[in-house]
Amino acid sequence: MKIQPAVVTLSVVLAGALILALALPMPAQDAQPRQQPPTQQFDPSPDQVEAFASAALQVQQIRSKWQTRMQEADNAEKAQELQVQAATEMVSAVQERGLTVETYKAIATAARDNPELAGRIVKLMEQSR
Repeated sequence: MKIQPAVVTLSVVLAGALILALALPMPAQDAQPRQQPPTQQFDPSPDQVEAFASAALQVQQIRSKWQTRMQEADNAEKAQELQVQAATEMVSAVQERGLTVETYKAIATAARDNPELAGRIVKLMEQSR
């Protein structure tokens, strides 16, 4: 079993989900704090897993493409602008595969907590390369 490549692939997928989360506008906070509902185990359908694997590969490519540009940015404002452009491309890649960003992030989180799901995703990603 190839644990190392699976861990690396999953790390890249989670990093892409994190970039999406950080770059998207945050909803306004209510004055009163909300209680978090209990965490439920997300069980994506086989079609969602397939779409996620395809989107994750695209997100990985977009991240690689923009990472160097962001590192070479002249200032923080330019780096932020590039990050927003990268996130916009990532969101489009996710949505083109029939997923919402929320579903993409939910699958990434579920994969982090479920080795069997992570293994299926990695296998699909390796088959698509």
